[in-house]
Amino acid sequence: MRLFLAAAASLAGLAAAQSPTTLTSSSNLPSNASLSASQTSTFASSTVSSKPTASITALTVALDGSAQFTAINAAIAAAQNSGLPSVVVQPGTYSETLVIQGSQTVSILGPSASSYAGNQVLIAAAAPTTGVVSFNTQKSQGVTFKNVNITNTAPGASSKAPAVSMSGMNMAFYDCALVSSGTGVYTASYGTTL
Repeated sequence: MRLFLAAAASLAGLAAAQSPTTLTSSSNLPSNASLSASQTSTFASSTVSSKPTASITALTVALDGSAQFTAINAAIAAAQNSGLPSVVVQPGTYSETLVIQGSQTVSILGPSASSYAGNQVLIAAAAPTTGVVSFNTQKSQGVTFKNVNITNTAPGASSKAPAVSMSGMNMAFYDCALVSSGTGVYTASYGTTL
């Protein structure tokens, strides 16, 4: 009898894999067959869909809450933790500092513009010593910013206040404006490559 039940469950699983229907009960078993509680829950929860699933290649950030994230820093961390290559940022002024913690390569992309003056994404914050964008690891293997302006709003020319403080390698800024009232627009540790 056990062999029969195993064969029935295997055939039902095979039929489900070839059919776009969803199995929700053990009605396909003969009336004289019985299943243990664990077999019933395993069999009853088999679901097969004929629709293909789309894979995600980028996370999106929007201030109005219409995307997966409202903060760029959280989206970068999620992208690096899950191996996603891109973070797409919708237009707006984002008042936050970004701390790159992961080593996974990621690109942060604003909407296309003809020049940095036309960029629609601004990341602005007061960061007197650390930079608006800072890399908290020397293991960073590549972070690219494109069509994103970064401004350190910390007051006073006497402070360090870089827009970007880099560590790691293969950092790139394409069509970006880096602005600071401090003593330098960016700082880098030994061995950092742009």
